[in-house]
Amino acid sequence: MKIKSLFFCLVFFFVTVFISCSDSKSADEDNFVINGKLYNAKEDTVYLEELTINERVVLDSVKVDKKGEFIFKYKPLQIGFYILKIDENNFVTLLIDKGETINVSADARELANSYKLEGSEGSELIRAINAKLRNNYKRVDSLQSVFEKSRYLDNFMQIKDSLDLIYFEILNDQKKYVKSFIDSNLTSLASLIALYQTFGQEPVLSEKEDFAFFEKLSTSLIKQYPNNPHSQDLYKRVQEIKKNIKDKLKAEELLKIGNVAPEITLNNTDGQVVTLSSLKGKTVLIDFWASWCGPCRKANPEIRKVYQKFKNKGFEIYGVSFDRDKQAWLNAIKMDKLDWINVSDLLYWQSPLAKLYNVEAIPYNYLIDKEGKIINKDVNIIELESYLKVNLK
Repeated sequence: MKIKSLFFCLVFFFVTVFISCSDSKSADEDNFVINGKLYNAKEDTVYLEELTINERVVLDSVKVDKKGEFIFKYKPLQIGFYILKIDENNFVTLLIDKGETINVSADARELANSYKLEGSEGSELIRAINAKLRNNYKRVDSLQSVFEKSRYLDNFMQIKDSLDLIYFEILNDQKKYVKSFIDSNLTSLASLIALYQTFGQEPVLSEKEDFAFFEKLSTSLIKQYPNNPHSQDLYKRVQEIKKNIKDKLKAEELLKIGNVAPEITLNNTDGQVVTLSSLKGKTVLIDFWASWCGPCRKANPEIRKVYQKFKNKGFEIYGVSFDRDKQAWLNAIKMDKLDWINVSDLLYWQSPLAKLYNVEAIPYNYLIDKEGKIINKDVNIIELESYLKVNLK
């Protein structure tokens, strides 16, 4: 499931903050003011954007004066996230509340690496989050340098294994820091930045493995900011995750070994309905796969060998594809010579069968007996052939 929220936008725009020392203007209770001073400015235009749940909205822009100074004054509805930028690759992120006067200063050519800031507790917390991330990225960069220098040495594989271990130590250090940060700042929206932080291409915290942190932060923020769209967005997501967990447990109960496999009713490649229950009397492998799935395609030739051995002895395969492109699905069936039953609703991961059968990754399968009862789950090719040899004479 895709999460359409502000924080996946922040992943793309590498969240950070820059800082200043000018206080040429002060805020009143309803406005916030940003006093900025940039060094090495070249008649730059600075933009102020708001980070909403789904997008970035340009609020204002101003040219830096000859002294490198600029001012923004804005009346927000409530505390929120904002970006100050010169261009898409040169920006910082702030967390600003009504009444705050923020003084920032930075090198105009590299805002993120040169900032100083005062006057905003939330923005200072974001600075701390990203300072830690930048430091660990520097450590990873040094590993990459060693990797490149060592790749042609005789003992390269040993060096690579050692570098991999160090990388995971760095990743775990970031994970430990993020968890500690959230625990220490449960009433700050800045913790949302930590919660959705990424390390490389991967999230630091997993919704599945670290759900406790999503839930505890959501509980705290919705109490602290009940009407804030960012806390509401997290609350909604947490409720979805809890429902998914409940649905998964319910599905697991239905899918216990010995239970009758839930009915499947889908169209085959000719558009004809083929139900799973119509195969009663045969031993059936329900094979979840897709044309775009590399491991699935790699496994198909071995599955086909087993099918050829046992298809005349009461064995059938009911291939359920999580494709969305019909032609790609048909091409894969033809190319891999999948001459068994192939069905699909072409709904990709939105297929109800993914939830019904608790399929979170493919390839995945269920082996069912002649009565339609589940014998085993996620069987490998050796287990499958061994079972069929003993039970199909």
